[in-house]
Amino acid sequence: MHVSKEELKGKILNIYPELDQFGLSLDLAYDENKDAWIATVTKGEHQLSTHLEEQDVESCLQGGECYHFGIQLGRFIRNYCEGGSSCRL
Repeated sequence: MHVSKEELKGKILNIYPELDQFGLSLDLAYDENKDAWIATVTKGEHQLSTHLEEQDVESCLQGGECYHFGIQLGRFIRNYCEGGSSCRL
């Protein structure tokens, strides 16, 4: 996958404004052994790491959603940001 970390991160932040809305940090790292990007979302002591496979990355870059990342992000927000936990709105 020939995409820069900054380009992919910018697209993800654009597609998923809830990252900023809930004060979540996002880090990306390319894992050559897995031929995939590893996305890590953090809020306080809570952390989510998930893979972004080539198909997901291509969708993100074309302005679509990063399907698998979006599902994992939704679960993270539901578990750690909704219902009075530490994430801000």
